[in-house]
Order: sequence, then structure tokens, then C-alpha cells
Amino acid sequence: MGDFEREIGGLQARMETVEHELQAIRSDVREIRDALVRARGGWMAVLLLFSLAASLGAWASQAIRILAGGQP
Repeated sequence: MGDFEREIGGLQARMETVEHELQAIRSDVREIRDALVRARGGWMAVLLLFSLAASLGAWASQAIRILAGGQP
């Protein structure tokens, strides 16, 4: 086996290592993306709850004022 063939074999082995590492990086990036999507959905739910609570508080405050004989 010549030096050229030995060098090609070494390069093939290195390329396989790089391909395996790239596959692992792709998997990690997918996990990070999924975590970010879940976090964004959570923040939207919290925002919705805050909006509903603020609306209910404003409505209750207005109702109490009207029932107490004040002006609307």
C-alpha cells in the first residue's frame, strides 16, 4: 500500500468522524429549537392569563362602583 492510499484512508476516517459530529450537532440544534418553541408558547399563555385577569379586574371594579351608587 502506498503513501497515497494510506493518506486517502486517513482522510476517509476523518471524514466519517466529521459526519458523526455533524449529525450530533444537528440533533442538539433540534433540541434547542424545540425548547425555544415551548418557551415561547408558555409566555403566550402567561400573557393571555394576565390579559384576562386585567379585564376581569376592570369589569369587577366598574360593577362595584355602579352597585355602590357611583357613576359609571
